[in-house]
Amino acid sequence: MIDHRLIAFEAVLQEGSFERAARRLALTQSAISQRVKLLEAELGQVLLVRSKPVRPTPAGRRLLPYLAQLRLMESEARRALAPRQAHGPLRLAVGVNADSLATWFIGAVAEVVKEEDLVLDCVVDDQDHTHALLADGEVLGCVSTRPDPIRGCAAERLGVMPYLCAGSPEFRARWFPHGLTRSALAKAPAIVFGRHDDMHDAFLRRHFGLDAGQYPHHVVPSSEGFMAFAVAGLGYGFIPEIQAREHLARGELVDLTPEREDVVLYWHHWQVQSPVMARLAKAIGEAAGRALTG
Repeated sequence: MIDHRLIAFEAVLQEGSFERAARRLALTQSAISQRVKLLEAELGQVLLVRSKPVRPTPAGRRLLPYLAQLRLMESEARRALAPRQAHGPLRLAVGVNADSLATWFIGAVAEVVKEEDLVLDCVVDDQDHTHALLADGEVLGCVSTRPDPIRGCAAERLGVMPYLCAGSPEFRARWFPHGLTRSALAKAPAIVFGRHDDMHDAFLRRHFGLDAGQYPHHVVPSSEGFMAFAVAGLGYGFIPEIQAREHLARGELVDLTPEREDVVLYWHHWQVQSPVMARLAKAIGEAAGRALTG
C-alpha cells in the first residue's frame, strides 16, 4: 500500500547502501536508485547523502516520522480490512525515559498491549532527549520533558515527577554527618544516570557552586541499578519519589534535603493518530494522572 518510492528510500537508509537495499527488495540497484530519484524529483528536495553509509539529508530526516506513521496506518488498515487473517502482533516503537519505565509506564500500557495484541519496542533515553527520537522517526510517540511539539505532532501534559536527593543511613552518617555542605559534596560519591543526566550538576551548581567535574560520581544507566547503588550505600543521588517511597518507609534510604527537583512530563504523538495509538495515548494520560502529581 505504501508507495514503492518510499519503500526504496526506507530500505536504503535501513541497509546503509543502494546495493544492499536492492538485494533486500529483490530489485536491481539501478531500479532502487531510480525510485529514490523519482521521489526526490516529486518532493523537490534531495533526501539522501550518497555516502558510505548512506544517510538522510535534513529533508530526508523530516520525512522519516511521516513514513513511520504511514507504516503504522498500513498495518492497522490490513487488520481492519481482513480481521480473520493471522496478521501477528502489531509492533509499536515508543520513546520513554528509564524512570517512567521503571515506575508507572508499564502499568499504563499493559491493558492496551494485551487487548490490541501489540509488541512494544521501548527506546529508552533521558526524558530530555526522547523528543529527538520522534523527530527522527525512530518512535511513534514518546514521554518527554519538552512542552513544544514538532511539526505535525501534539504534546499532552502528563504531570510532574518529583525527584528527591537520597542515600542510605550509613552513607549519610559517613559523608554528611553535618548535613550537605560544599566541602562534603566535593568528596562524597554521587550517582548519575548517564551522560545526558544533568539534574545532579544543576542542583550542585545552583545550591553549592559546584560544577561538573568537581565531585566524584558513579555512572549507573539503569533505574533499578541506580536504586541498588543507593541502597547499598555506594553513593547518593536523585531518585523519583514514587520509586523511593517504599525504601524510605523501610529505612533503607533517607531524604537528604527538603529540596525537590520537579520534572514535568509530556506525551508527544502525531496530531492525526491511528486508532491503536489514540487508545495507547489515552491510557498513558490516564495512568500518568494517577501516578504523577500536578
